[in-house]
Amino acid sequence: MNPTRLLGTGPAGLAAGLVLVAAGTASSTGPAAHALPVPVVQVCTGFQSETFTPGLNATPRQVAGAGTGELTSCLPFGDSLPASGRLTSTMSGVMTCDGGTRTRETTITWDDGGSSTLEESGGVESPVGGGRAAVFKGRILSGRFAGATTVTTRTLSPLPKPQCATEAGLTEAAGPLTVEIAHLS
Repeated sequence: MNPTRLLGTGPAGLAAGLVLVAAGTASSTGPAAHALPVPVVQVCTGFQSETFTPGLNATPRQVAGAGTGELTSCLPFGDSLPASGRLTSTMSGVMTCDGGTRTRETTITWDDGGSSTLEESGGVESPVGGGRAAVFKGRILSGRFAGATTVTTRTLSPLPKPQCATEAGLTEAAGPLTVEIAHLS
């Protein structure tokens, strides 16, 4: 029997396989696979709160923002991989309640005292199946995992906020957060 067949197919099976390979518990080619660097995928989940100045409304305008949050669960962890962390970020860009693009710099302080500084850019996306998310892609500039690529996703409310219809706009938002880190071990 093929042991990788137990993982399933499609995105869920691929993600499970990557996590197992990253954790060193599965290998498609045996010991020879360690001759080349293996991409390690670490996925951290948590929650982030953000503030916007001026607030987001229906008019595209230059907005600055700041955020804080916690990454409460990182998988896989152990050996040299952290299990959790705290983050702070600053951002700017031309945005509205419905979208726009922005760049952001985020510092993650890991549970073991190490840190990573990320630089990312992105905006609001509407994935297949409904819902909305702020998706940022970039890389880690310094600290742990320097040079790694990142994808940060914050789930947004699918419902319009009443503040978006005002001139002052939406000045605060919060929601679930996922940070994916891909790097070479």
